[in-house]
Amino acid sequence: MRALILVTLLWPAAASAQESAVVVVDDGAPELTWRRWQRRVEGELERATTLEQWARAREPVGRVSPERLETISLIETLLVRARHATASLRERDALGILTRAERLAEQHLDVPGMSDWYAEVQLAIAITASQAGMEGLSGAALRRAASVDPQRDVQVAEARPEVVERARQIRREAVTGPRGRFEVRSDTEGAVVSIDDRSLGGLPRTLNVPVGLHVLRVEAPGHRPWARVVQVLEGERPSVTVQLSPTDTLAAARRAADAARAGASDELVTALAALPEPPEVWLLWAGRGPLDRALAMRCTAEGCASARRFTGDAPVDLRVAPSAAPHDRSLAWLAEIPFEAPPPPELEWFERWYLWAGLGVVIAGALTAIIVAAQPQGPGPLDPIIVVPEPYLPGAM
Repeated sequence: MRALILVTLLWPAAASAQESAVVVVDDGAPELTWRRWQRRVEGELERATTLEQWARAREPVGRVSPERLETISLIETLLVRARHATASLRERDALGILTRAERLAEQHLDVPGMSDWYAEVQLAIAITASQAGMEGLSGAALRRAASVDPQRDVQVAEARPEVVERARQIRREAVTGPRGRFEVRSDTEGAVVSIDDRSLGGLPRTLNVPVGLHVLRVEAPGHRPWARVVQVLEGERPSVTVQLSPTDTLAAARRAADAARAGASDELVTALAALPEPPEVWLLWAGRGPLDRALAMRCTAEGCASARRFTGDAPVDLRVAPSAAPHDRSLAWLAEIPFEAPPPPELEWFERWYLWAGLGVVIAGALTAIIVAAQPQGPGPLDPIIVVPEPYLPGAM
């Protein structure tokens, strides 16, 4: 038999439609049989999906935890402190603060908008380093900022005139300079790529960007985003392959699906308990025997109810009361084979009635022919009688 696992998610009051998922477990039923039962059960559900799709929908691309978003506020605070130290001619203290902000930005590049904050930190490093006489460090920071955020211009009120002019020149070179070309790949379904917080679409995709540092980010629903600062060189470069890790929710949903495919209800309940706002799960077994039958069992994080029984000639109604029989008896009912009387034993050739009946007909016919032939013959055809008149003689009497 095949077991079909149906997941029904009860959304909050604002979303009245139920979402249901179907997972097929191979248990020997013909494909036409379990597909037909799958369609019948899906007809009773409002929305059909899978456990994995349910988890992906809960964590779409661009969704970030509040804890990681708080990093932006922390970086902004560090920038204010660094600028205050720079204005107080405490450049060394300011560079120490900015180093911490730079490290935080690099560790949270998966947060949307972080590339702009990374460029902002680089500009602060460039201005502070130039004031401290570290022109090499200042120029490198300006180039990093121009590559990641070429739209950001250093204002006159932010730095000395020579720093403002150098920043504008580096920005022009970043926009009009040589470019590098490379392909980004991922085997994760629904993966998309962005460069410097500019979304470029699904993967695989070939990127053609200016030479320099860039923030490369790859995301997919239900997966932890991947983000790095990459150095792009001129010309055709090797491809970049990114493997994304599933989130805790998607990993728990996959464990629940595996348990359901194995028919392990206890493991399924445990996996559902690990999900936030876990859905309810319907386990559906399609019979593989000659009788058109099926079982449906409702499971939640609290446990599984008894199975409901369905037959091919009755409508499928998931609201029907479950059977009071134990599950093993329901499975036996599902695999039940109708009783058929055994065929009669094979007869020897001389025991077959039709042989002797035919032989009797032949013998009867032969005897009839013999009896008819032995009867005496009757008279043959009569000989003709010829009458010859005598001649007339006178006087004769």
